[in-house]
This record gives sequence, structure tokens and C-alpha cells, in this order.
Amino acid sequence: MSVRSQENFLIHAMNIGFDKAAASFSQLIKRSVKIVHPQSILIHHKNDFSYVAEEQGELYVLTTQIIGSISGKSFLILNREECEEIFKDLGTSVKNDMLREAFLLEIDNIISASVISELSNSLSLEIYGDVPKLHKINAAEIQDFLSREIQGGYSSSIIFSNTTFQFDRDKVHPQFIWSLSNKIFEIIPSEKISA
Repeated sequence: MSVRSQENFLIHAMNIGFDKAAASFSQLIKRSVKIVHPQSILIHHKNDFSYVAEEQGELYVLTTQIIGSISGKSFLILNREECEEIFKDLGTSVKNDMLREAFLLEIDNIISASVISELSNSLSLEIYGDVPKLHKINAAEIQDFLSREIQGGYSSSIIFSNTTFQFDRDKVHPQFIWSLSNKIFEIIPSEKISA
């Protein structure tokens, strides 16, 4: 079983999860939401954040701890313009920061849960996401923030996912970063992978 085929299997399962998240969004806002052009890159070095797109200003970073058979953490990164686009597409004119942050946490919950659930089903694992947390940080500090957050007692790989959620004519391009224990590669059943 090649490393490349393991990576492809993992990324394919995550993309199915993103598609399911889009379907959940569609139900939430009563309009079509699609995932277009998902791109994921797997990095085997947990301190390499060179793939994080250059951003400016304040970022909203939503983190979800993965708990269960394997350890990990997801990071949904949105800039202010992407957040405003999401609020517009949700059909809300809410200006209250606490309510807006609650919307973002629920969106992260939908996306993370969809991907984690697909990984769980594909690999027959007992894993789930903890309650998401929201961090507001300056874009200049994103790499240091990720480095601090991913430090842990497990050896991990990083998956960078650039996803585009298309709401009718509008698009939102969040970045997703997943830190997953390397143990996941030992769990992938060889019979599920075409070499």
C-alpha cells in the first residue's frame, strides 16, 4: 500500500465530508450551496504552514478538537470579507457580534462534523469533534498561532484544504487546516485502497 494511495483515500473521504457539509448548508439557508474545486495537500511535517494563504487584517479562526480513536484538530480560517459574505448568504442582517460569532461557530460545527463523521465512517473509527472555539487574531500572527495550537504529544500530519462554497452566484473561499495523528495511516484498511 503506497503512501500516495493512503493520502488519496484520506483526501477523498474529506472531500465527501465537505460535500455533505454543503448539503447541510443548503438545508440551513433553504438555497443551493455547492463545493467547487476542493484542493487538499497533505504535509507530513507539522510545523510547515507555508501553504497558508497570505491574508491581511483580522482573521476568525474556528478550532475543533478531534477526540476518540485518533487525535487531531481542525482550523477553519475566515477573513472579515468572507464572514460578511456568509452573513449575507444566511439572510441575516444581525449586527450583534455575539450572534454573528454564534453563527460562525455553528457553521464550523456543521463543516467539521461532516468531515469528521465521514472519516469515522470510512475508517470505522470512533471519533468526534469537541465544541468549536472562536479565536480572533491578526493575519500576521496566523503561523505562530497554528504552531502553538498544534504542539502536542502526538506525531501529526497537516492537510491544507482550500474549499470554495458557492451560494448561488456568490462564493466564499475559507481555508481549512487539519492536524491529524499519523496513527490514521496505520488504520486505513488496505482493501479500501486501490494501489
